[in-house]
Amino acid sequence: MRSVTTALRVLEAVAVSQPVGLSALTRSLGLPKTTVQRSLATLAEAGWIEQDPDTGRWQVGVRAFVVGSAVGARGGLRPAALPTMRNLSAEVGETVHLMVPADRDVVLVERVDSPHPVRAVAPLGSRGPLHATSNGKAVLAAWPQSEVDTYIADGLPAVTLHTITDPDRLRAELRHVGEAGYAICREEVEEGVVSVGAAIRPGRGRPIASLSISGPKSRMSPELLAPYGEKVRLAAEAIAIALPTATEPA
Repeated sequence: MRSVTTALRVLEAVAVSQPVGLSALTRSLGLPKTTVQRSLATLAEAGWIEQDPDTGRWQVGVRAFVVGSAVGARGGLRPAALPTMRNLSAEVGETVHLMVPADRDVVLVERVDSPHPVRAVAPLGSRGPLHATSNGKAVLAAWPQSEVDTYIADGLPAVTLHTITDPDRLRAELRHVGEAGYAICREEVEEGVVSVGAAIRPGRGRPIASLSISGPKSRMSPELLAPYGEKVRLAAEAIAIALPTATEPA
């Protein structure tokens, strides 16, 4: 019970001060460094917190974000994104998804549904591979090349018959995403569903999330993909600007 209480104290301290380093956590909590390290390792293994590979500092992870989303978290990404998401969905008449990266996936943390009876539907907490979703490809395209290479080296499993599994083809696709500012998913994660997505990058830094317009192939026609891509790119940029400073990566 004591170790659980300690881990929760560490989690709360990370949430309050994120991104935060080990030394700062140790000072603020008044706990031995080894105790804080053990709690951080346990929380990270369970997905509650994540360590920035560049700075070594800690921030809350996707599991905490999803749980917070379920109870109506009051600050940060979702409240900043929702007005823009609602406007975008009303404008195009399709479902708009907000997703955050987690390891090799993106995780759905918010959704504004299309008014159409036939629409793209996924429950909050749903995951999709980075290389098979428009949200994920938008994130991948903004990563350093070394990280993209590592991702590709670990394999590109197929989700549908349309998933890109060839490394050279994916690299070419990501170059196009970088040039256009948005990614396209053509039935690569779900048969019959097409989407366009863009990364949310505060200060043009590392993506913290991504936004997409998703709909059935019958409505997401090829001639709409470019204009929808531009709309979702502008919406993602607007969300990045609207984000509170505390949510931006260090």
